Amino acid sequence: MNITKSYLTDESVYIKSVVIDYHTYQKLEQMLLDEGLLKAMKEVATEDEVDYEEVRELIKLL
Repeated sequence: MNITKSYLTDESVYIKSVVIDYHTYQKLEQMLLDEGLLKAMKEVATEDEVDYEEVRELIKLL
């Protein structure tokens, strides 16, 4: 992905911010969210499934 960006600097030419267009931002945000979802799915892949009714009963006990 080619990202067009602009830099905002201070008087010392120290980069303070990077500006990207909104469409690119949306793509990057979606990629990060997808990566987070994939990580969460991998973490629970080996866990046992729980029956919906069992969970409802457990909640009632709280």
